[in-house]
Amino acid sequence: MGKKQGSNDNTGKVITKYDKKVAKRKAEERKAKRASFIIKLATVIVLLAIVCSSVIAFSLKYYRIHNLFIKVDNENVSEIEFDYYYGMTKSTLFNTTLYGDVNYLSYFTSYMGYDADKKDKGQTYSGDNTWYDYFANQTVTTMKEYRALLKLADEANYEYTTADDDYNAFLDELRSAAEANDMSVKKYVKHIYGANATLANTKDYVMDVLKAQSYLEVLNDSIEVTDAEIDEYIANQKAEEEQNSAAQNTESTDNTDATSQNVAGDENTESTDAQTEEVDRDQVSATIRSQKYNEIVDPVMDSIKVDNIKNRIVMYTEAETESDAQ
Repeated sequence: MGKKQGSNDNTGKVITKYDKKVAKRKAEERKAKRASFIIKLATVIVLLAIVCSSVIAFSLKYYRIHNLFIKVDNENVSEIEFDYYYGMTKSTLFNTTLYGDVNYLSYFTSYMGYDADKKDKGQTYSGDNTWYDYFANQTVTTMKEYRALLKLADEANYEYTTADDDYNAFLDELRSAAEANDMSVKKYVKHIYGANATLANTKDYVMDVLKAQSYLEVLNDSIEVTDAEIDEYIANQKAEEEQNSAAQNTESTDNTDATSQNVAGDENTESTDAQTEEVDRDQVSATIRSQKYNEIVDPVMDSIKVDNIKNRIVMYTEAETESDAQ
């Protein structure tokens, strides 16, 4: 009998070793194709996930920049708007006189270690708070005050008739400042008001500020301060100074003889009288006017709540904010 060449399949066909090798090779090819398909599918899925994540991240960033950074008075505040007020608040504060010839910028740099050439978020203000935290808090207060002024202007039916002239004056000042700093206007706007700022996308905020400032002048002019109020203020200050002086003399003369007490008391009384005579009535009038202004504006500001989205701002007074976990 001859050698058996192969086995039969279900059809009766003889399956040779060659047939088996071909079948095995085809099976391996099919397996390799499946593996290749799975790898390609997994790669596509990963790439899609990366693309989707990038799109989502970009969308969230875009939404934050252009639509919602925080909320003030239940209105969306974009990062562009917040940065505009942030820059304006810093600029105003830096140029405000603290005492004598010293403004806040020179005080911050000389006594508190602030460096205007470095980023605010990278500089410690106090404890765990950065200079960005400090200026951001000041910015929130500024935004609340200007919104309060706009509310009061609307309630008073204030007609802002100098808007175009005021905006053109603002542009002239901006161009002069840019030239003084050897920058283009475009670059200077970003330098002052944030990396995303342009003249176009900040114009509405500028117009709001200009209107609020215009109404502020009207409001201040409407506040009257009488001579009687000035006299009363000076008298109250004098009485307070004399009371404090008497208390200090009592504490500091426990071991001093009576004669020395009387001499010191006479000198302090003369000093108080001299200070009263030198009181600047215009300054007192301005102080009283400021107090009356606060009595008008503060209640409106207190009614304006801040929704601190994702705690983007480290607020010093939590009672003024409503943390939003969105």
